[in-house]
Amino acid sequence: MEDVTIISYPSTEQYQLLSLTEGRSRYMLPFCGKFRVVDFILGNATQSGARRTIIYSDVEDDLAAYVNRYGPFEDEKFPPVKVLTGGFSDARFTYNLIMDSNTSFYIIYNGDNPSLIDFAKLMQRFRKSRAHSVLYKLKFNGKATMAHRVLVVRQRVLLDVIDRAIKDRSSSPSVFEMIINNLINKGIRKDTFPIYCWPIHSVAEYYRHNMEILQNKEMVDEIFYNSLLESKIKFYGYASLGGNANVKGSFISDGCEIHGVVENSILFPGVHVGEKAVIRDSIVLPYNRIGEGARITRSIIDERTEEEPENQVWVNIGRCRIGTDTRQLKSSTYPRALYNSVTLIGKNCTLPEGVNVGGASYVASGKTEIDFQKKKYIYDGLSLD
Repeated sequence: MEDVTIISYPSTEQYQLLSLTEGRSRYMLPFCGKFRVVDFILGNATQSGARRTIIYSDVEDDLAAYVNRYGPFEDEKFPPVKVLTGGFSDARFTYNLIMDSNTSFYIIYNGDNPSLIDFAKLMQRFRKSRAHSVLYKLKFNGKATMAHRVLVVRQRVLLDVIDRAIKDRSSSPSVFEMIINNLINKGIRKDTFPIYCWPIHSVAEYYRHNMEILQNKEMVDEIFYNSLLESKIKFYGYASLGGNANVKGSFISDGCEIHGVVENSILFPGVHVGEKAVIRDSIVLPYNRIGEGARITRSIIDERTEEEPENQVWVNIGRCRIGTDTRQLKSSTYPRALYNSVTLIGKNCTLPEGVNVGGASYVASGKTEIDFQKKKYIYDGLSLD
């Protein structure tokens, strides 16, 4: 696999992810208790032994800085991992990039859904085919679909297709989708390949995929005992349980501190759970501090990215109630994003004592005590935007 470059490009689909992709690319979306989506891309690339990995992103965020923690790569002319913001609609830019990366083969796919793909086996199959290019439909849950596909192509063929697009002045929101469509029109060979993949189109799907992995021992072993799948989310120390902590059927990540009850839930790095707090069937993203007596049910608490004041502990979810056990509720404002009673609290929110947020509800990012002074009840299906 040493003579292979892997290229991941962002999806052009519309997603209903609300705060989960607000100000950050899908690559930076936390997933599965301790990772971000980009960790799966880099884990797949490391396992395959690819010489280079190129990640195109459509959002200016901390992706490059995060990826650089695998390195550092900043001082290398063409590093083994390269993050590019923009350029994925520019055929000439892509042509020059292919020339600079200069490997014999290219694996090109939409990588902003978390997936486990054995690219080494994929290349073995490709080489046996003796084809100049093959489009693989990815098969997961027993079904293959062209909605998720991987192109394997020789450099010469790839450059020819891009050069033709430049000469024809062809344009597309994604040069890689254009390349694939051009090859399809020319009669590219097609095949299928099995993978693990978790397509995330809505907040409710994000919740479901995370929780299903938690309950699937095979998946837990596949992900958490994979030595090549790393996380670069910063954490401080090991998880610790206080004298009154009670944890059942949950994933507790590094740097968490638990003093309350956590059942059937996922806590990302750096989460603090106060005394007598109860978290059930929920996902708490990194660095949130859940205060004493809080009740959180069937909810997602989005990431806290703001730094704490020095020498202070800033509880951002106070003694309040979030979510419900009642099933099948749907948001009246965001019905395609929030359904099956999943509630989302946006990034960097501070919910004070006495606030009640219902099922299938949404509190937009950055809400503080001031926003709840006149409205302490967010009823089922309603939102605070």
